[in-house]
Amino acid sequence: MDDLGVVTATARRLAVVCTAAGLAVVLAAGPALAHVEVEATPARALATDALLSLTAEAESGTAGISGLRIQLPAGLVPADLRLASGPAGWRLTGTAGVVTVSGPALPVGRSLRLGIRVRQLPDDRQLVLKTIQSYTDGKQDAWIELPTASVPEPEQPAPIVRLQAAAPGATAVPRAAPATAVPSTTPASAPTPRTSGAAPVADPAEDGSVAVWMFGGVLAGIAVLGVIVLAARRRLR
Repeated sequence: MDDLGVVTATARRLAVVCTAAGLAVVLAAGPALAHVEVEATPARALATDALLSLTAEAESGTAGISGLRIQLPAGLVPADLRLASGPAGWRLTGTAGVVTVSGPALPVGRSLRLGIRVRQLPDDRQLVLKTIQSYTDGKQDAWIELPTASVPEPEQPAPIVRLQAAAPGATAVPRAAPATAVPSTTPASAPTPRTSGAAPVADPAEDGSVAVWMFGGVLAGIAVLGVIVLAARRRLR
């Protein structure tokens, strides 16, 4: 085999190694990507009839998500919340500053998406919703950790919404009675979850981060291959 053949073979091996390394990074990072996220619309203090959009990613490969238990911050009581959207048959109940959203378990690998209406957001700079995520096998993930100076990115972060200052003239409406919230179910038009035996559907939004990692690994391998081939050609001139 001539020098160019040797270099080309070496370049191919390096490209394979780089691609494998990129895939290894993706696999290693997978569990860390699982979390619970929340967004508010509008994300403004004292906003009325605000919509909280929660996404709880499926982390278990053997059990489906069966519910969330959310600790409410000061200024909110369970009666202030109602379930606006989610899997068919899911309900929101609450007492003593904690709401539970649960229902028929989702298929394995399927993430949970909920819409929760809030009577009025607190007059604060952020909304912290410490959340316990439950699975059908009894496993629970506690998303309750807050960032600190020493640990700015905790492993089990609590969902947090940053709130803008209240609109000019906004005032607090009379609070709802601190009683158990009336159970609310999702609308009949909500899509019916598939049975647990069905294969999970891949969600493009969930796969976005993984795709970026994989694409980066492939690009790195191609770049290394190009440099090696160019160097080989210069040596043979």
